[in-house]
Amino acid sequence: MAETETGAGKGRRKALWAAVAVIAIAAAGVTGGKFMLERSVDKFIAARGGKAGSVEADFLGRLHLRDVTLPFANGTKVQVAAIDGRPKIFFLSGKLDVKGLELDIAAGKFSVPHAVIEEPDFFAGALSKAGDQGELTTLKRIERFAAKRISAPEATISQDVAGTEQKTVYKDLALEDIAGGRVARYSASGASFAFAMDVPDGEGATKREQMNGSIGAVTGENFDAAYLTRIYTEKAGPDDKEPKPLYGPITVKNLAFSDGKATFGYDEVRSKGFTARMPAEPLLETLEKLQGVTDPEALPPAERQAFFKRVLSIVDMIGNGDIELSGIKMEVPDKSSEEEGKTIKLAVDKVAMQLDGRSFDGSLHGLSAGEGADYVKLAEASIKGFSWAPTMEALTKLAGLKEEEFETFPFTTLMPEFGTIRIAGLDVDMPGAEPSSLTDSEIIDGDPSATENEADPSVSTEPVPDEATDGDASSDGDAATDGDAASETEVPADAQDAPMVEAPAEQDAVPSVPERVRFTLDSYEVALTKPRNGIPTDVRVTYRDLSVQVPADTQDEGFATLRKLGFDKLVFSSNVELAWDEPNENLVIKDISVNGKDMGSFSFSGLMGGASKDFFSGDMTAAQVALFGLTAREATLKLEDKGILAKGIKLYAEDNHMTEDSVRGLLVLMTSAGVQHFAATQPKLQDAATAFTQFISKPGAFTLKVKAKDEAGIGALELMGAAENPALLLDKVDLEATAQ
Repeated sequence: MAETETGAGKGRRKALWAAVAVIAIAAAGVTGGKFMLERSVDKFIAARGGKAGSVEADFLGRLHLRDVTLPFANGTKVQVAAIDGRPKIFFLSGKLDVKGLELDIAAGKFSVPHAVIEEPDFFAGALSKAGDQGELTTLKRIERFAAKRISAPEATISQDVAGTEQKTVYKDLALEDIAGGRVARYSASGASFAFAMDVPDGEGATKREQMNGSIGAVTGENFDAAYLTRIYTEKAGPDDKEPKPLYGPITVKNLAFSDGKATFGYDEVRSKGFTARMPAEPLLETLEKLQGVTDPEALPPAERQAFFKRVLSIVDMIGNGDIELSGIKMEVPDKSSEEEGKTIKLAVDKVAMQLDGRSFDGSLHGLSAGEGADYVKLAEASIKGFSWAPTMEALTKLAGLKEEEFETFPFTTLMPEFGTIRIAGLDVDMPGAEPSSLTDSEIIDGDPSATENEADPSVSTEPVPDEATDGDASSDGDAATDGDAASETEVPADAQDAPMVEAPAEQDAVPSVPERVRFTLDSYEVALTKPRNGIPTDVRVTYRDLSVQVPADTQDEGFATLRKLGFDKLVFSSNVELAWDEPNENLVIKDISVNGKDMGSFSFSGLMGGASKDFFSGDMTAAQVALFGLTAREATLKLEDKGILAKGIKLYAEDNHMTEDSVRGLLVLMTSAGVQHFAATQPKLQDAATAFTQFISKPGAFTLKVKAKDEAGIGALELMGAAENPALLLDKVDLEATAQ
């Protein structure tokens, strides 16, 4: 029994010592692992030129770093007050709690009081490639970092660019699925911002203006931070010929700005994304070189050209993108009003813009602006096909010229290609100029008698007895004077219907009512395309249904006549279309026309030869010489009556107590006699005279076609010589006239 018990005791002691040994070994392993982790993290930071106030790791693999500083190559640095947590190690998910993050770079200052990084992977990635830590660039560090999610209750960006101070504070910032230097999704619940800038005060000086604002929810996708870093730090390589995506779809809600006086805001800003090209030299280098030049004009031509090339290279980085602004609202004080508190309000339903390299398209929808009863409304405005490519090329050439070469430079090449500009649905109702008040003397057509009565109280305004107007007055000077004074108070026969003339002594002035400017426009379009040396070779200017109200209470004879003709408004349309036929050196006048609703229309078209490329050379001397090479080849004139003749005949008949048939017959007789007399001296005009007479007798359409017999046309000198006597050209043209 004793030996048995002694054996059992030895077994228990062995088991106990074995357990102690296992615990000791495990503790040593954990302690060693803790020590190795601390050493590895410390080495990781030191390899990047950084330092940490303290680095600790607990037995659960959690890190505790304090006062961490990591420098960048350009002299800036990032500072972190505290990092607590565990990086992703093998199968264990990681999480870091970061406090007091401060990043101070040339572009601004970025600070985050508190952030949480879920499943970070930058430590593990670095430790797995410890052999090349000293060679890691900023781009590689960004590309190697990965995290499931980064969230921060608050993040602040402060900038000071060209004297403009700006501070933006984002709330509830979140970035998700970060890998390879790209952020799959990002969002913020809102933001507030403030910026101060110097603005002109209108008197040659500047004043500091403060602007405050706020932003609602922000959501975005596919932001490529690695590519943005490449743009700033690297130059384009052989595979960087095409623009690449920089960010994807983004939406920003409820933007609002205010300077304490005016307010401005959007309901929503959205974009489908933006692409950019890699620059020929790193963007940071370009910006540094540009900032180093204080006076570009003082540079030698070669250096000045290089300077402008760098400026233009920034513009050339633009790939394609778009932006859409909706629900725009603005209120500004009405400085022209004497009333306090009056504001001018502006609202726009939507503004959309598209960029594609050097070209630009834009549109605006649903604009309204005004104050009280005064307003301007616009249904739509757009620009399509605008390009600044010609301007950029010309600027590059101009920048490299010497001063004496400026005189021969074709400055027309600086013009962009305007494309097509269009507006539609314009409606304006605004106050016009205030007319001056009318005095009694002005009402009575300048008759001084009215003012004499007011100035001389001895002149009686009582009715004059019949005896005073007797025929004796003609022989008695005193009586005649009295009679004149009495007659001055009588109402002129041609003004008895004017109530303001009845009591000149009691009514000094007529209150003036400001006339209003009222008109609408259905559409207006300008197309300036196919430029050659900056000069458009294809031009179209057209407007449709410009409607102007005819005042009902005007004293203007022209407006009064239009009212009598039955027009309460005038509606006009017009079109001008010109094009250069380069192969045949012709200037094609497609259409020049004006049309009045319920009135009539006039149109002209033609063909001119000798339009050489010198017209579009940008050289004024060459263009003036080329004028003498122009020839007139053919022209077509067309008149259409759409009611104006009938209205005119009716008004003339009413004013002269005649019948419309008699007025029409008189008009035909006078027209026929006039044109036939002219045709009698020029027999070649007989057909045209007959057709025009038919047009007057039965209004419809009159067309006259003129074509040069010589295929080359009639030269400029011949046309100038026939300016005083056009009949000289009749032997050189064929005429064709028709009436329908």
